[in-house]
Amino acid sequence: MPRYRALLFDLCETLVHFDDERLPLVEIAARPTRSTALAIHQAVPGAPSIRFDDFYACLLAVTDEIAAARERDHREVTSRERFRRVLARLGAASGPDVADRLVAAHMTLLADALVFPPHHRDVLDALAKTHRLAIVSNFDHAPTVYDLLKRDAIDSYFDAVVISGELGWRKPHRLIFDAALRGLGISAEDALFVGDNFELDVLGAARAGIAAVWYTRGRAVGPPADHPDQSAVADLADLARLG
Repeated sequence: MPRYRALLFDLCETLVHFDDERLPLVEIAARPTRSTALAIHQAVPGAPSIRFDDFYACLLAVTDEIAAARERDHREVTSRERFRRVLARLGAASGPDVADRLVAAHMTLLADALVFPPHHRDVLDALAKTHRLAIVSNFDHAPTVYDLLKRDAIDSYFDAVVISGELGWRKPHRLIFDAALRGLGISAEDALFVGDNFELDVLGAARAGIAAVWYTRGRAVGPPADHPDQSAVADLADLARLG
């Protein structure tokens, strides 16, 4: 990779992996389910007056609506706004402070399920010697990202951290990639993006003029037929061979 001055990384399912076994086991519709929903429900003021089933149905409906809107326009909706909408629809108190209680309940558990693989530190150690590093993340609560980076003592590796919850735009919109390039003070030709989601990360970066590597996490998958030459790595440690 000598031709690249910087590497830009996706966060979730790339630098950190999601382990749903770390989430609480909750019974939803008579089925055991790994979810933060019960903890969120318990943070609602007057929660006993709002049945969990009703709360969960509302949470799913609002989440689906937000996901559909994101798919259309790639604008971010923060975690606080998502829970504010849930509270308002349920007729519960829905001010920022109340919504923040739900955010905290959700993010505390979610962060515990985001695990930094120990050997990724070796990867960052090696790459930081020759490249500038950045994170470009679709994450609707920026403080949780910063807390994760500090928790795992990897915040010092990154010269730029761009989070959709702060910027207002999500991958694959080019504005989030452009923000990372500005933060590093480099051109698109000098950067390589690494991410696990082909549409959001690989194609999104390509549309912004940035070369990309698809991180497959060892899955037995090949690039789509219309992108047969797409570079891929099964493990982030394999990035070294691209040089």
